[in-house]
Amino acid sequence: MDKFQEKNYSRIKIFLLKKDFKGFTKKDLFIMQFIKKGWGQDIAALSNMAEALTNIAISEQKPLDEIKELMIELVKKALHKSVSPYNQDISNIKSLGQYGYYLEHLNIILGCYQRVINDDYIELNRRVSEHLLANSMKYSNYHAPLLPNSKMKWAADQAAIIYSLWLFDMNNKTSLHSELAYKWIEYMKLKGTHKSTGLFITEVQNVKKFSNQPRGCALSYLIHYMSKFEPEVAQEQWGLYKKHMLVKRIGFKCFREYLPNYKSKWTPDSGPIIAGVGIAASGLGMNAATSVKDIETFLLIYKGAKAVLLLINLIKWIPGAHIISRIANDMLASAIFLNANTKVNWY
Repeated sequence: MDKFQEKNYSRIKIFLLKKDFKGFTKKDLFIMQFIKKGWGQDIAALSNMAEALTNIAISEQKPLDEIKELMIELVKKALHKSVSPYNQDISNIKSLGQYGYYLEHLNIILGCYQRVINDDYIELNRRVSEHLLANSMKYSNYHAPLLPNSKMKWAADQAAIIYSLWLFDMNNKTSLHSELAYKWIEYMKLKGTHKSTGLFITEVQNVKKFSNQPRGCALSYLIHYMSKFEPEVAQEQWGLYKKHMLVKRIGFKCFREYLPNYKSKWTPDSGPIIAGVGIAASGLGMNAATSVKDIETFLLIYKGAKAVLLLINLIKWIPGAHIISRIANDMLASAIFLNANTKVNWY
C-alpha cells in the first residue's frame, strides 16, 4: 500500500474497532452536517469498506486475522439499530419491506463476509437475496422499491441489488441473479437510455426533473456494480460516460455531474458541484475505472484527487476550512478511495 492507501485503511480500521459505537456522527460523514439521518450514506460507507477489506484479504496486503476482526465489527455496525431501518433485530422481522437501499448494501456486506470468513450469515444473506429478487421481479421496470415513502427508483441502486445477488450466486453456486439481470438490462436498453448520448438514465419512475438525465454520481456507481454481472454493457456505458462527461479542470481529469447542456443543482448524492464537476461522480468514478480495468483513467483522476486532498490537508487550519476537509476525509470517501485503490478479482 502507498501512503494514501495506508491513511484510508488506518482511518477505517480505527472507526471499525470503536467499542462504543452508537451510530455515525457528523465527524464521520460530511453529509450529516446538513442532514441528520445521513441519507443512507452510513450503510453505503460500510458496504464500500466491506469491498475494500475483501480486496485486501484476497491480495494478502494485511494479515487475514486482522481483516477478519474488522469484517466482524463491520457486520455488527451494519446491523446496529442506528444504521438499520428496523426497530429490532432483523432476524425477528417478519417482512423486510421496501427498504431496498439498506438491504442492497447489507447484502453486499454479507456476501463479502462469506467470501472472506465463512457462512455464519448465510441464512440472512439468502433471505435478503430472495426478498430483493422478488421485490425486483414484481415490477415491469425490474426495479425494487428503495424506501417505503419514496417513489424514486435509481438504476444505480438496482445495479447494486443485482450485484449483491451475483455475489451470493458466486459464493454459493446458485443463479438467483441471472433472469433479473437479463430483464433489467433489456429494460434499460429499451426504456432507460438517454437518446442523444446512449447513457443509462438516472431514475426510472420519472419523479424528478433529472430522472431522464444521465448523472455522474449515478453512472459511476452503476458501472462499478454492473461490471461484475454484465461486463460488456458496463464497458459500453463506461466508454460513453468518458466521451460525454469526462473533462479536464486545472490540469486534472474528473467527471461532470450533469451533461454540459443540462442545468441543475447539487444534491446529497452528488456532493458539491464545482465548475460542472461532481465530487461524488469523480470519487466514485475512480472505483468504476478500476472495476472496468481502465487503469489509465483511474490514475488520471487519482492524481488530481491526491493533489486536492494534499491541498485540503495543508489549509485545514484556516478557519472554516475544516468543513471542506471533512468532505474528502469522511468514512464514505475513505472507503470508496480504498475500494478503488485495492481492486482485485475475487473469483
